[in-house]
Amino acid sequence: MSKNFFLLFILPIFLTILFFVEHSTFAHQTAKEVTVYMENLESYKPRDLNINKGDMVIFVNTDKNDHWPASNIHPTHGIYSEFDPKKPIPTGQNWKFTFDKEGIWQYHDHLYPNIKGKITVTNENNNEKEEETITSKTIDEKTDQKPSVSLWQKLLDKIGSIFDKLVSFSKKIVSIFKPNPVSVKDALKHIDKNSPEIFNNNEALKTYAQNHGAKETLTYLNQISLQYGSCHDTAHRLGRITYELYGDKAFKECGAECHSGCYHGATEAYFREHGTANLANNLKTLCSSDLNYFFSHQCIHGVGHGLTAWSNYEINDALKICDTLPQRQDSCWTGVFMENIVGGLSDQGDGHFTKYLSDDPQYPCNIVEEKYKSSCYFLQTSRMIQLFKGDFKKVSDACLKAPKAYQNSCFSSMGRDVGGSNKRNPEGLISNCSVVPKGQFRTDCIVGAVQDYFWDHSGQDDAINFCKLLIDKDEKNDCYKTIFQRATEIFTTKSDLKNFCAKAEIPYQSSCLIIISKS
Repeated sequence: MSKNFFLLFILPIFLTILFFVEHSTFAHQTAKEVTVYMENLESYKPRDLNINKGDMVIFVNTDKNDHWPASNIHPTHGIYSEFDPKKPIPTGQNWKFTFDKEGIWQYHDHLYPNIKGKITVTNENNNEKEEETITSKTIDEKTDQKPSVSLWQKLLDKIGSIFDKLVSFSKKIVSIFKPNPVSVKDALKHIDKNSPEIFNNNEALKTYAQNHGAKETLTYLNQISLQYGSCHDTAHRLGRITYELYGDKAFKECGAECHSGCYHGATEAYFREHGTANLANNLKTLCSSDLNYFFSHQCIHGVGHGLTAWSNYEINDALKICDTLPQRQDSCWTGVFMENIVGGLSDQGDGHFTKYLSDDPQYPCNIVEEKYKSSCYFLQTSRMIQLFKGDFKKVSDACLKAPKAYQNSCFSSMGRDVGGSNKRNPEGLISNCSVVPKGQFRTDCIVGAVQDYFWDHSGQDDAINFCKLLIDKDEKNDCYKTIFQRATEIFTTKSDLKNFCAKAEIPYQSSCLIIISKS
């Protein structure tokens, strides 16, 4: 028997046996059972738990209605997909699940998504004092074995860690000798660019994303959703595929279309790979430092979307997690507030629900901590538009009623929404911003609008044409200054930047060249 054969096959088998010993003999001695009662359509009791790794939670349905506890994110349950009975639990019945992964596991009721909770799983010694809110039962109470059990636990944990590393290594080695099947891309390489097959076919969706990128795929899904229904679930799958293709940078590739489904799917894939036990440290690896300022913002903004959905739309929890990022926390905050608006409406048909929206156009900006308020108002007009049914004059009036320190952010937010509602229509954009009082606030609206036009290469001509149409000198100057700076963040070569400058009106071309020379 060769040494390599032993390392690749015999040793993993041996360690597997030890692994099962840990999860049978030892687990049998220390595991606990915790009961959660599904009593009504408002909450579970207890809703939140703190348990140890290996403990079992029994979900008992004492309500007259069916219930379905499952891992976030609704509705695909992709973060801890094993934590899902896959079907409703009828009245009088129960479902048992053993938590064998450390972490913070947010969950919800799939049938009534407003019911939500959190199960925190740690690997602490089981003989520590339990929290009074949890009713649990020790399966084996042989106290004379506790010292030896503690030693065995440490040994088995170490062996388990080695086993995981060996299994991962073995898979990589085996994959070298395993014949590669025909890739999905090759198998479906002739899929039509406008094929609706991607809506319900995962292989077609993956190929489309490989061929055309996540952004274009998401845009097309959003278009055909008018015919095929909500694209939220499909966008979830696209998010997971995008994470598979791009890794952590998936959050830059996604967008808010289809009620943020792509962000949600990327978050599911990220947490499924990294877990949530060391959340703060893991998040520090996202949105790598090789991204420039502009794309770093997009990426971290997407993380904010995902964290909000993962945390059951408890925006204060999501904001606090954003605070653990080493940089650009404000980009994450804007993602939280945008997700609260676009993803958290129960009437969207996707089952997401937030308690942080009301008929007050200033809410929740008027109740969050001071440091978050500017980021909140930078998204708040998207909610105002919903409340005022697209009447930008009323939106402008509401911004004027915001605290003075945040009025500029509010009008910049209005500009972004004006830009989004006037694609390929710069005249309409100028008309909508004209309802804002002349001066800095109107300029804020115009700058916000032109930024919305110019998110990637394809928006350069629209941005240039928009600036050309402006008559007021100050507004035109600020418009050009904004897009010249944005160009340095979007274009990667000096040649592309110079070509862009050449499209501007002649009096502004020199200032454009000066800006790009400093980039």
